[in-house]
Amino acid sequence: MRRMVIPCLCLLALACASPLTKLRPGEGGPSLRLGAVTVEDHSRQLKRLRPQGPGEANTPEARRAALDAHGRWLQWAFREEAQACGIAFREDAPYRLELAVTDLGEIRTSYILYGIASGVAWGVGTGLVMHNTRLAVGLGGYELLEESAFWIGGSALFGSFSAPAVLEARLYLPGEAKPFWTETYYVLSGRSLLKERPKAERSDRAIQLEASLQKAVQKLLEDLEAIPGFPARTGERLRDKGLRERILGKAPQGW
Repeated sequence: MRRMVIPCLCLLALACASPLTKLRPGEGGPSLRLGAVTVEDHSRQLKRLRPQGPGEANTPEARRAALDAHGRWLQWAFREEAQACGIAFREDAPYRLELAVTDLGEIRTSYILYGIASGVAWGVGTGLVMHNTRLAVGLGGYELLEESAFWIGGSALFGSFSAPAVLEARLYLPGEAKPFWTETYYVLSGRSLLKERPKAERSDRAIQLEASLQKAVQKLLEDLEAIPGFPARTGERLRDKGLRERILGKAPQGW
């Protein structure tokens, strides 16, 4: 039995190893080509994306503009942090990286509807299994009220006390249409990056979301360490207070 432990552990380590370790070091040092940086629009409330001025309308155009601003900031901030870690950006770099923010600031409506529908389906299904139509209707109605209160109220509360962000990264090899590596980073809050900032900044919704995106970027850069030749110990460099102050809450110039 003991003889099997070490081989099993080795197989487990190989299974858990990042596919990035199989890549070859690029010529000229660690470098990337940054492709598209997109932000999906699942927004409902402008105040969940940035501070909303008195009397300012919550319009789709205003929300889209806020999301685009976050996308420009993310592209700029990722470049700044990657370069601080020793990663260069070149058009002839061997690997292309694309970033997509799939959720930002609030829980998307489709998830809320799915949560409500699953509860109603459970109630109706329970009644039908017992061959009782009235029970099915009653349980379905009860679940509709209960799940609606839970999901709608919970999502509003969740959005108020957190700054959720979901970042998807895709790495492409030269000439390949399908990504070689993908990873998704879920962040509920970047509050730990804001604890030394002034209170006005800590309560600014746009800066809260930037902190969450920055936290996701840090996780991504730490994963990219697995590429042979890429800089190690990026976490230590990214914890530099001066770097955070240079990026968080700063509008990228010329973007």
